[in-house]
Amino acid sequence: MDRRSVIRGVATAGAGVAAGALVSGGSPAYAAGAGGDPYVVNVMSHNADPTGATPSDAAFRAAAAELLSAANWQKNPISGTILKKVLLIPPGNYLLTEPDSLLPNVDGRGGGGVVDGISISGYGKRTSRIVYAPTANDTTLWTNYRRYKNIRISGLTFTSTNPTSSFCYSYSEDGGYGAQDTWYTDVEWRGDWKRGIGLDGPADAPSGQQVPQSDLNSEMGWDHCQIGGTYSEAFLVMGMNTGATQQDQFLNYWFRDCKVEFKSGVFVKNIRGGSMNFIGGSYILTDAAKPGTFFQLTSDAATRFDSVLRLYVQGIRFEVQSKNHKVIDSRWTRGNITFVSCDDTAQHFRDWAPDAVPHTYAFDVDGNSGPMVRYVDCALMGSHKVVTGTAPTTSGKVLYDGCRFIDMNKPTGADGFLRWTGVAPRHEMRDCLAGPTYTADVKYPA
Repeated sequence: MDRRSVIRGVATAGAGVAAGALVSGGSPAYAAGAGGDPYVVNVMSHNADPTGATPSDAAFRAAAAELLSAANWQKNPISGTILKKVLLIPPGNYLLTEPDSLLPNVDGRGGGGVVDGISISGYGKRTSRIVYAPTANDTTLWTNYRRYKNIRISGLTFTSTNPTSSFCYSYSEDGGYGAQDTWYTDVEWRGDWKRGIGLDGPADAPSGQQVPQSDLNSEMGWDHCQIGGTYSEAFLVMGMNTGATQQDQFLNYWFRDCKVEFKSGVFVKNIRGGSMNFIGGSYILTDAAKPGTFFQLTSDAATRFDSVLRLYVQGIRFEVQSKNHKVIDSRWTRGNITFVSCDDTAQHFRDWAPDAVPHTYAFDVDGNSGPMVRYVDCALMGSHKVVTGTAPTTSGKVLYDGCRFIDMNKPTGADGFLRWTGVAPRHEMRDCLAGPTYTADVKYPA
């Protein structure tokens, strides 16, 4: 959608409101006038209320129905059905009180079919706002049940008023029923949520039977987004069915220049899959009284594949507000974790800072092994902890290159920067500062 199309869509919506017609009972009619851009479905054309005084569920559902109607489909040789129109949400504050009001929850394997090329556009976060206030608990604003792919959502703020609510549940299968390629640009999440986005798929087939493989809940990106609020589970949960071995096909996630400033909970909870990139931005946990973690890498799933056990973090300023906050809590038994040019020292002047342990790794989960962990050109507060058992590390290592340990004057040991619970893990420190001075390089085993 080009700039002129957007302007025409808003002009049409504005004209409808400016007409000022009153419906019976004296309430303003919010419907836009007929006409407008032939490639735009405007929620105002379906009587959405931009004041937020009345729910707009019916209007949003009608707009989505128009967007997805067969008259607006066109065949595409690459991926089947694609759409001719985009969904436009003009400036305003729209109240939604029912689940799946943003897009209909239709099974792509059923009569609905897979739809490629969904575009939902507002006019910028806090300019076009959607408040999700369901009266029922444990509901989801929109569900992608193996139906939508190549999704673009931009220029919107989503706020939850019910802490049991979730923003999106995405379920995928192989064989063309994936939820591949979703991109959020200039989108903000506020309020209290159970979960932001949950990625899921089918369980493994019973012995001797076959089911479609869980696949293609992948290639998802967040560009210049803002994640606020609270999350009792996590903002992003990758692989909700821990027993499904094929769910490691959930992979390739990119966060670029995002503002992650949420009160409490978990930002990213990785149960299955991975290969994650976080580049630039500011990450802050704002509620010192409640626990919070940015990256929680679990060992819930019984099997993992090496090709997706990858976390790459670059150029991010982290801010933890208490000893209850963590940058990373990892129980990965292998894979690669890398922090480059990151800084978590904003609160190191606090009296609790030397006792903080914002980075923890468990190397005792399965055979005394862990991932290859690297910190390059990072400024780090408190101390780091590796949980080890009584046997030597069989795989995995922690390496620091050109880093500064701002609260510690020793590189390792009970009162040093890197600490462990059992036998020493494999570790190395090169050209690092411990406190104000350089420390001798450390390598174990030598």
